[in-house]
Amino acid sequence: MTMRALPPQLQTGLQLLLTLATAFVTLRLGAGLAAWRAANNLEKPEYTVVKRLPLAATATASGRRVVEVRKYEPYLIAETTVNESSMRKAGSSGFGKCAGYIFGKNESRQSKTKQVVEEMSGEKMAMTAPVRSVGNTSSSSSEKMAMTSPVRSSGSITPNATGKTKISFVIGSKYSLQTAPKPIDKSVKVKKVDGHYLAATSFSGPPPSDNKIRQERDAILSTLEREGIRVKNKEETMVYGYHDPIVTPNCLRKNEVAVMVDGSSVSL
Repeated sequence: MTMRALPPQLQTGLQLLLTLATAFVTLRLGAGLAAWRAANNLEKPEYTVVKRLPLAATATASGRRVVEVRKYEPYLIAETTVNESSMRKAGSSGFGKCAGYIFGKNESRQSKTKQVVEEMSGEKMAMTAPVRSVGNTSSSSSEKMAMTSPVRSSGSITPNATGKTKISFVIGSKYSLQTAPKPIDKSVKVKKVDGHYLAATSFSGPPPSDNKIRQERDAILSTLEREGIRVKNKEETMVYGYHDPIVTPNCLRKNEVAVMVDGSSVSL
């Protein structure tokens, strides 16, 4: 039966539903693409790729992907520790604490004159990327810091895990330990991440489950063992998220799983 064979009122209703559905999909995709582009333009930690290695094929990981061995320069993070061994679950509460710091829940270290100007103008700290996860697998004015990327998670996802996961945001390079605003939330700490070597593999999709993180880590470890590259701590796994989990479509979201490696074992 064609639409023309339907009663006029039903035709009108179906056409309206089709128009609304088309508009919704268009707006959803447009917003997702805009969020993806904005995240791609965020400041990120500086690093150099020193090796690209074929990812070892496992029962759950394809060998067509690569592991990047990177040399990172030092940078600052705002970090909090969450009493949760699941890195995905820890991300929710940890993200809120670190985001609160970035968006103004802090005490400026600037001069009193500068503070007054900031109170009036609402200066922001730049958002950066990624958000990091690391797990054992007032009278003063505030500053709204620009976003960076990625969000970082770090911890252990082994059966003997300590039940703690570290969540951190990267702080923009305009700040130092001396000039970065002081967190009001005492559970948030500003720290310097020293220069280091990292082995990471990238994939698209939603924030990874603990099982997905474990699979990716095992594939990385197999790759590094094959290449004779030593891992600093096999218990610690890092997860980097470069895009928001809500607006950006999963097919465009970039995730990374990584482990720290001994730079002296990396042949250049």
